[in-house]
Amino acid sequence: MTQIGTVTALPAPGTAVVTVARQTACGHACEQCAGCGARAGSVTVRASAPLPLEVGDRVELYSGNRVLAVAALVYLGPAVLFLAGYLLTAGLAEGWRYIWGGAGFALGLGAAAVCDRRLRRKNTLRYQVLRRL
Repeated sequence: MTQIGTVTALPAPGTAVVTVARQTACGHACEQCAGCGARAGSVTVRASAPLPLEVGDRVELYSGNRVLAVAALVYLGPAVLFLAGYLLTAGLAEGWRYIWGGAGFALGLGAAAVCDRRLRRKNTLRYQVLRRL
């Protein structure tokens, strides 16, 4: 997966700190809509940079498929566990089914939080600058 970002710091030779604008669901084309008020945030990552860069350069950043797997865990995990908790308790009263569904959802959020902490601590998500734009 590639994204466009801006180099914000060069902490060491061969390493760059890159800020990438986070995309909104609508593509953040504010000039074409009535204005939802959504603000696009940004994500700052450390990337290997095999080419010479300067602060302020726009670069193409490669993040690999592991980022997509983490995104699937974060977004799909709670929803799937909610449905599992709700659907697998078909013999119970409706209120209990919702409670089990909510417990599954909470379990999915907890798993995503644990995964996030582990990935941040081990720094296993790798990014690489492909080229300067």
